[in-house]
Amino acid sequence: MRLQDITLAFQGIGARLRRDAIGYGICAICAIAALILATWASVLALLPVVGAVYAQLIVAGFFVVVILSTMLWLQIANSKRRRPAAAAATVPLGAQDNGQRSSQFAQIAMIIEAVMLGYTLSRRR
Repeated sequence: MRLQDITLAFQGIGARLRRDAIGYGICAICAIAALILATWASVLALLPVVGAVYAQLIVAGFFVVVILSTMLWLQIANSKRRRPAAAAATVPLGAQDNGQRSSQFAQIAMIIEAVMLGYTLSRRR
């Protein structure tokens, strides 16, 4: 595939956007090549120290740690993004109707009674 074929695919897009997309594509290819070369250099550096099998396992383990930490980071970012929507859906305490207040009071009263009953039963011998 020639460079002209790639530019023809982006014909409807503006010239600046086309140029940026091609430039970022070249950067991505170079980054992948640099990652492959760095990985191979790491394996070669570890070969005399730990052996052939363990050198590759150590490098693979590093990539697994990077994958897991990226997944954890994305999960945390997604959970932070969902929380404000749920918080906005709750009604402020002053705007609640009396029926909801009384049901909440009854729930709290039952919890307190259960705690007091458990304490009383635990004190008996």
